[in-house]
Amino acid sequence: MCGRVVTSATPEELVEYLGADEVVAVLDGPDHNVPPRGRLPLVWEQADVEPTTRLLGTARWGLVPSWAKDPSVGDRMFNARAETVAEKPSFRAAFKCRRCLVPIDGFYEWGPPTPASGAKKQPWYVRRDDGDPLVLAGLWELHGGNGGDESQVRTCTVITVPANEDLAPIHHRMPALLPADAWDTWLDPGHDDPAALSAMLTSAPGGLLARHPVGLAVGNPRNKGRHLADPLEAPEAEMLR
Repeated sequence: MCGRVVTSATPEELVEYLGADEVVAVLDGPDHNVPPRGRLPLVWEQADVEPTTRLLGTARWGLVPSWAKDPSVGDRMFNARAETVAEKPSFRAAFKCRRCLVPIDGFYEWGPPTPASGAKKQPWYVRRDDGDPLVLAGLWELHGGNGGDESQVRTCTVITVPANEDLAPIHHRMPALLPADAWDTWLDPGHDDPAALSAMLTSAPGGLLARHPVGLAVGNPRNKGRHLADPLEAPEAEMLR
């Protein structure tokens, strides 16, 4: 499961890294504790223009299907399992032609309690070991209003897969990470072979990710600040060794 992330890269950095052609919306600024219902950066391709344009924008985290009458259903759809995403009614339409990349700095995951956390689950911060952004496989939808209406809200979900060896000690699931050579195919709205797309959703290779324990304050989404992702200092960190 992926339910809390860090977004601090600037639009300029994301445009360069992901090859976006146009910026249509930006986040208010860095956020080191983004929960579902928060806003995430998003990259997708506009299919109704020639040549195809790669856009950088934002979306509310928690996918709301276009047919849903109550937008609160998105509160339960911030993740989509790779094993069922192609068939599940809530996700299958978006999986066919509204796929996206969700670039983040890292995410938090909660593992078993430790001496440092007492009876509570221990939060960990997970990032790429080389410091590059994590590029997650996602889906997006528009909800509300009419076609082209400004009242429409773009929402998204993050696809998850079984945890790799880097994450397995603390959780059994992880976000699906897409390497750069898979971005073009994943974003192409005309590529609608479900078997080929599903084959792209695999656990990341071992050694790609690094993790460290963080303080319990990250458990409250109202808490903000880059310090939330800082490693626990001794003696707390020593208790986890």
